[in-house]
Amino acid sequence: MLRTMLRLTLLLFLTLVGGTSAADEMPILIRSLPGYSLDQANTALINAITNHNYTFVRQQAADARLVPQTLEGRKVRIIYFCNFAKMERALNIDVRAAQILPCRFTLVEAENGSVSLIAINPAWVSEGLNNPLLHPDCLELKRDYLAIMDEVSL
Repeated sequence: MLRTMLRLTLLLFLTLVGGTSAADEMPILIRSLPGYSLDQANTALINAITNHNYTFVRQQAADARLVPQTLEGRKVRIIYFCNFAKMERALNIDVRAAQILPCRFTLVEAENGSVSLIAINPAWVSEGLNNPLLHPDCLELKRDYLAIMDEVSL
């Protein structure tokens, strides 16, 4: 009986400790941008990216090169950006970090005209990579994403 109680206590402890890890991270970071058109949000996002020591790389429609350019959707834009020093550090730790590099945000305009800013949470991705050396960098990247998103949504 004592052995069973010890096992249950250990299992409960591991469950509680495990519950405070990055496994609690949400996979998606999202902000609503009320009052912004897609073009205004795009401009504000690029400005915020550069304000946070990142370099704007490029942007494209979500379906670019999948359909003829004249048929590309204009209501979903992917914005690529990078801090090359942070990218080099992450890739030196684990080449699988290339899954989330360069960094990207997606701007989506709904039918009602509302605009959302969306990103994959790098801290959530790092859990799947299972590299504890990379996770602190991914947490820092998440903080940067949130700071950029907050600046755009002000």
